[in-house]
Amino acid sequence: MSSLADELLADLDEAPPQTSAEGGNEVEAHASSMADELMRDEEASALEAPGDDAHPTEEAGPSSAPYSSSLQALLASIDEKVKQGVPPVAAGLEGTDQYELIVRANSMAVEVDEEILVQHRHIRELYAPRFPELETLVHNPWEFIHAVRALGNDAELRCSGLEGLVPAGTIVVISMTASTTTGRPLPTNEWHRIQEACDNVQQLEEARHRILSYVESRMSLLAPNLSALIGTRIAAKLLGVAGGLAAFTKIPSCNVHLLGASQKMSTGLSSAHGDSTRFSGYLAQCDLVAQTPDDYKMQALRMVSAKASLAARMDMGRSSGSQHGEYGARLYEEIAHKIEKLLEPPPQKLIKALPVPNEGGRKQRRGGRRARKFREMHGLTELHKMQNRVEFGKEEEEAGAFDETMGLGMAGSKASGKVRAVSASATKSRISKANKERLARLNRPTLALQSTAPGSSTTAGTASSLSFTPVQGIELIDPSRQKKVDEANSKWFREGQFSLVPNASHTPTSMPPPRLPPI
Repeated sequence: MSSLADELLADLDEAPPQTSAEGGNEVEAHASSMADELMRDEEASALEAPGDDAHPTEEAGPSSAPYSSSLQALLASIDEKVKQGVPPVAAGLEGTDQYELIVRANSMAVEVDEEILVQHRHIRELYAPRFPELETLVHNPWEFIHAVRALGNDAELRCSGLEGLVPAGTIVVISMTASTTTGRPLPTNEWHRIQEACDNVQQLEEARHRILSYVESRMSLLAPNLSALIGTRIAAKLLGVAGGLAAFTKIPSCNVHLLGASQKMSTGLSSAHGDSTRFSGYLAQCDLVAQTPDDYKMQALRMVSAKASLAARMDMGRSSGSQHGEYGARLYEEIAHKIEKLLEPPPQKLIKALPVPNEGGRKQRRGGRRARKFREMHGLTELHKMQNRVEFGKEEEEAGAFDETMGLGMAGSKASGKVRAVSASATKSRISKANKERLARLNRPTLALQSTAPGSSTTAGTASSLSFTPVQGIELIDPSRQKKVDEANSKWFREGQFSLVPNASHTPTSMPPPRLPPI
């Protein structure tokens, strides 16, 4: 119902345009001022007037009576249909009274939820002077209303009545904040208005519960496959939030699990586990997701969300093979099997047995030309060996660059100048023993050369008579004269010279042999 100010503005919009621009502006300004005055008067009367339980009006604010004529008519129709019982499933359900009533009930449930939110805002504004921090601690409208009733309007806020109404962690936060709050007790008339609004919310909640109970009992007619998959209670909540089965089928499957998700709690408590998980709406309350461990709950939620969209579209199409929920039951078994396979432990790692040891024989090692080349390439070079050696008693040479120095050892003085020493090739062919003897026979001197042997009397023609001395340089030598000099000098150095006796009759040349013992 529109107010007097709204009607005045609507009449102003429907009025014909003025011929004069100045006259039109004056009329619009006058009408706007009148509308503003009327709105201020209505707001003042709504705030100053006490709560009237006998004849509440809509202009009195959200604390008016919750039952409208449409809601009362719907509840009466629901009571009548409940007495008649559940009708049999029919193919043409869309044109029946039951289907129309279910659709109306879903729409009315959404309107009731919106009205509860309006009442919640009204109560929150009225109770803010008493406990301003409560709205930041409790976000759920129903829990907030229970908390307001339990705390009351006394000088000291009592938190003992909050048990069972709000979570235990939230009770601790509320009690700590209530001890330091800056609020003040409310006047009596405002507290009565808060109590009246709480009673209205209680009545709206009861009506909502009756509507949802009826929709749950008739979910097998409206959405049999969806009910078989997630249950009638969750299906009724989803259809109520989405606005009916047709609207639910238009929602993408990736957004289905967000329907009914609560706001993020700002109490400072952890919400990583449990029912307050992020992105968890009504679909997280079904059996397939609720019974899954937390580590795999998100995967199960996505699978159920995708299959719920398929089941709802099958219900919307009303195919002949899915009127009794067979397709939804098949989807339920499929998801349950997938979750069971997902929860299976990984296969046990096979223990590989050790190989059988090779007993006896030499251990085979890889070698050959490639291995030798590798050792030669990465082995210690001759230059590195000389660098590691230090000559005793001499200072080692060093080479430096920037702030680093390196000792050279004997690489600068005794090194051969080669980086790598020449080693005998292991692959070089060897001479056999027979070939060695044959080569030795070929290298023996001939008869002409044998005559020049040291024991022969002739002198070889290749014998040189030139002598190189450090005093005179090149000197010509007579071999025969040299022989005489050698014979003259040899008597002074023959054996037994120092044992000769002067004036002796005989001069033995050597020591006589020892005497034999007598026989």
